[in-house]
Amino acid sequence: MEITRITVGETNCYLLQGQGGTILLDAGPAGAAPAIMVGATSNGIRPEDIKLILITHGHLDHYGDAKAVQQWCGAPIAAHRDAPGASQRARNAVPPAQTVRGSLIRWLYLLFSPLFPVLPLQADLLLDDGDSLSEYGVEARIVSVPGHSPDSLAVVTAEGDAFVGDLLVNYTVPSEPIYLWNREAWTQSYERIRELEPRRIHVGHGEPFNGDKLARIYPARYQLRWWVR
Repeated sequence: MEITRITVGETNCYLLQGQGGTILLDAGPAGAAPAIMVGATSNGIRPEDIKLILITHGHLDHYGDAKAVQQWCGAPIAAHRDAPGASQRARNAVPPAQTVRGSLIRWLYLLFSPLFPVLPLQADLLLDDGDSLSEYGVEARIVSVPGHSPDSLAVVTAEGDAFVGDLLVNYTVPSEPIYLWNREAWTQSYERIRELEPRRIHVGHGEPFNGDKLARIYPARYQLRWWVR
């Protein structure tokens, strides 16, 4: 499998190119479609090669341009079974934060969210824990990883790559997410990924890192890059 990372703003989108087709993992925020198109075509991937647009969780920075990408490639949009419903509630869009800065951003969002329409995720396929992605050309399976959000999922490939969405972040060191819907659920999800012993972790924000670094995950405040030396 070949992996292409496309970063739009602060969000990573991934093209997973298997022998039978390509899966786009996350479609980025609004306006991300042109960058995804360029990233695909520059790596020899045609629109018809993309068999699935898979959203890791129902936050706008991960599904905001899914419909525009779908118009280009025609692939179905897939997400966790709970994602469409979760994306309709403004409070789920920015979960409780673990830092003061994050809390301020969250309360500003909640204060002004009534002024803006909610754009819920529209999925053609709903996925569950353990579902295989082989029919879309990639030998991988779905792993449910709630914590950052109730509808978060990861993709774990047969080759040992784990794409974990916002379960973890790695701007400078592997860290917890700033926004955490449920800490107990997050801890269980983190332990589950760790028990799988992946060789490589690919995150929704920041750089990929080797699986052995799962042994130490830093608090959320370490996402503020300038705090780490």
